[in-house]
Amino acid sequence: MLPLLLISTLPAFTLLLVAPASYRPWKLVRELGLVALLLARELLRHSASAAAGRKEQAGRKVMPPCKAKPAAAREQQQQAPPALDDALPLLDLPELALDRVLEELSPASLAAMACVCAGLRDRCAMDGLWDRHVRGKWGRVLGAAARGEWEADLAARAAHPARPNRRSGWADSLACAWPFSWIGCRWVRDDTAAARPATAPPVDTVAAWYRALECGEFWFPAQVYNREDGHVGFLLSCYDAHLRYDRRTDTFTARYPPHGRKPAKEEEGVQWCRVRAAPVSTPAQDLHASGCLDGLHPGDHFEIQWRKNKDFPYGWWYGVVGHLESCNANNGHLCRCHEDDTVMLEFKHYAAGSRWRQTTVSRKDHREKGDETDGFYGGVRKLQTKDEISTWRRFWPVDVLS
Repeated sequence: MLPLLLISTLPAFTLLLVAPASYRPWKLVRELGLVALLLARELLRHSASAAAGRKEQAGRKVMPPCKAKPAAAREQQQQAPPALDDALPLLDLPELALDRVLEELSPASLAAMACVCAGLRDRCAMDGLWDRHVRGKWGRVLGAAARGEWEADLAARAAHPARPNRRSGWADSLACAWPFSWIGCRWVRDDTAAARPATAPPVDTVAAWYRALECGEFWFPAQVYNREDGHVGFLLSCYDAHLRYDRRTDTFTARYPPHGRKPAKEEEGVQWCRVRAAPVSTPAQDLHASGCLDGLHPGDHFEIQWRKNKDFPYGWWYGVVGHLESCNANNGHLCRCHEDDTVMLEFKHYAAGSRWRQTTVSRKDHREKGDETDGFYGGVRKLQTKDEISTWRRFWPVDVLS
């Protein structure tokens, strides 16, 4: 049987080697070849188990009859712990114990566990389990806007259901439909550290959202520091973009909105450290309502909206509140800058004398100010935490800008 099995799998192995992975018509051929190889391996494993079982039964037949055991030996055997096969099944655990076990599983292990049976499939797709994984990996870059767009996308798909894509869903559905559980685990595990659930969970679950993010199937709104890979014109700025995750490189592709007549731009290879969730809900085209101006003092760190002209979206730019020219900054207890209606905003990564070095805003009557030459300054947001400030300081340029 073994030579015949090896000969029958030789064409499948040849298909895997010859069929190009990048050519779509060969995709089904490669998958069929892989299924044949997996089936052959499973049959070999079962054949080896069956042969070992027959050998063990034959050995039992030729063994001489055992003598009666003494009473002490029988009592010891009765007190021995149960065999592994007689252990408590997983689904017979109390509800709290089972939930605690599932909470300790990684996303890949949860997806593999969902392939065991229908009961575990439903339990492993519970929102409570996947909320933890979403917060742990994506919480820093996902905001309320991302969740809102995901729910809007679900509503759009429900209103206009698309025809199922058999080419993309065939292998995934095979993972749980195939009777051998280890094949399902192969579909879950990838050559990268990222996890990919073996089958698509229900679309209205957190597990489905995690899968869409992990597989790069969902563009979510966020903000990117130093857009266009640190272009000198965007140093110490943060702009709105839609991002898609690439689990092969563990980076993002950012798609920036059009700037005036310029088309939208895409940037690949955006690192995690350059991405954040939008701290405010103000759209990039709208003026942010500045509620912090009355409390600004010299030395406070802030972000301010700025755009080149009124056709451009706003970006957020980092700065520090400075002293007014009339203030004696050397004598701290005599400083009255916080009582003046005018606030001095400084951008110290620009050289002294540069037109970008500083600007002023009014506390009582703040509105967009500027012109087509120097751009337009918008709303101000005070930085509240040391983490926000340290994140901006990590992008401080090596050389002073002019």
